[in-house]
Amino acid sequence: METGMNLGQMMKAIVPSDRVVVINAAGQVIYRGFAANFEHTRISDGRPVKSFGLGMETYRKTETMFDWKNVRELPRQIPVEQMEEYSTKDLSHIIYTRIILGS
Repeated sequence: METGMNLGQMMKAIVPSDRVVVINAAGQVIYRGFAANFEHTRISDGRPVKSFGLGMETYRKTETMFDWKNVRELPRQIPVEQMEEYSTKDLSHIIYTRIILGS
């Protein structure tokens, strides 16, 4: 079900300081970064948006935190089922807007 919006319209509606993850129709991350930096990519802003919402990644604070320039290798995330094994002070969360593109 398409949203009726294209990627350019969506990026203009998002606060420039928001973190964004754009996922193509094949499920691959094609952009990970701040909304303000999206205009410097070569991704077509006319692509249709299939869905969007919030996403969250959870990491141990002792690990190297995520480098938003690196889209291929992520540090090991803490699965929801294992969160009770950690103290809240040992975890760090990254919340972002997840945009999934249509074909």
